[in-house]
Amino acid sequence: MQKREFLTIFEDARKLSNYKKKIVENIKSHNLPVVVFGAAEMAKVVTEELKFFGVDVFGYAVDEEYYQPNQTYLGLPVFNFDVVSRESDKYVFVLGVGAKSGSEVRANKFMNDKNFLHYQILSGEGDFFGYNYILENQDKFFETYNMLSDELSRQTMIAYLITHITDNPTDIANFVQSDEYFNEITRPAVCGGEGSFIDCGAYNGDTVKKFIDFVGGNYKKIFAVEPDPSNFEKLKKFVEENDHKNVECFDCGVWNEQGVLYFSGSRGTTSRISENGSMELTLNTIDNIVGNEKITLIKMDIEGAELNALKGAAQTLERFKPTLAISVYHKKDDLITIPQFIKSIYKDCKFYIRKYDKVHSLWELDLYAVPNKGVLK
Repeated sequence: MQKREFLTIFEDARKLSNYKKKIVENIKSHNLPVVVFGAAEMAKVVTEELKFFGVDVFGYAVDEEYYQPNQTYLGLPVFNFDVVSRESDKYVFVLGVGAKSGSEVRANKFMNDKNFLHYQILSGEGDFFGYNYILENQDKFFETYNMLSDELSRQTMIAYLITHITDNPTDIANFVQSDEYFNEITRPAVCGGEGSFIDCGAYNGDTVKKFIDFVGGNYKKIFAVEPDPSNFEKLKKFVEENDHKNVECFDCGVWNEQGVLYFSGSRGTTSRISENGSMELTLNTIDNIVGNEKITLIKMDIEGAELNALKGAAQTLERFKPTLAISVYHKKDDLITIPQFIKSIYKDCKFYIRKYDKVHSLWELDLYAVPNKGVLK
């Protein structure tokens, strides 16, 4: 594809009507109180998005297992969803749960339920962008496009960028995959029992478990890194209760140097490293964490810190050339800066892009880098 043809795709997308505005107009047309399904960080993001379009939220709703009488969120009442969803003629519901910790299944169930009025608007959370940013950086996006090694990657990237322009999740939904991180791209890096895995953003151990299942328990070592204290305790408990061997847990963030930074938000799916944050975060580098251990697979989903974390892994990358599975949706330049940095170290490398999570269209986009290892240092 020529660059002019590449840009024409997005020029055509720009001419389409704004999908998000249509959704909001539909919500308003019912003249009913708006209830957001969810009462955590994502619900706050959706509330702010609705407010931007002039829609006030009446309250929030959670499943019965999470409901507590007289509960409030952001100063508004929290309802038992199992109760209020039966009153389908009284409310309009808007999806407000995130993509982590298995909630994608619940979100899909919500969106597929025909018994009540429900909508989803694409979240403005994160460092998102639109047509003008793509136009300003067309050469760089086109460079990334030309790095990709298969047609699925190229079409996924185009659909993802179009979704940023139109706010319409239809195109990207056609490319959603189900095997995030552990799949045929990463399998060669960990087969044979010699694989060592570093999980950056290990959360509560969910991806550690998936890795262990993926390799049939046949691995050399796992480094699980998680900065959130609550999640870290869950991670340690998971490892200890399941008696997983050769799994070492680290309660820190990964960065390009050792030190201390701060979190803004509540250290959940919408938290970010920020100079003005209120919560302290201890940082270390991957090079320091793994030392001389031969790493064969690195996974990162660390809320926008991916590029700096890769810089702090430069020695590990140069020495062992691990396969990489890196989130590239937290910052608007992730699809530009991250592949460029990896390419500066992996001179001979295959790149792939895969999209995960059908409900949250602008989340869960991963870049895979598979180096030609050649002679290792």
